[in-house]
Amino acid sequence: MEEIQNRNIEEATQRLKKRLPLEKIRCIPKYRDLSSVDYEKLIKNTETVALLILKAFILKNEEV
Repeated sequence: MEEIQNRNIEEATQRLKKRLPLEKIRCIPKYRDLSSVDYEKLIKNTETVALLILKAFILKNEEV
């Protein structure tokens, strides 16, 4: 089950990278000088925040 979840997360991350490649992110003035390493960190941090929000939402719905 965890392996399937990890695969789904990886697929979602790849879709995000496809929709928002580094070149497109660099068009945003705040991220103009973003390196590829920093881009990977940004994607990973975005993934973490999204998962935390999703987990909080699921836990809240389970309480109700």
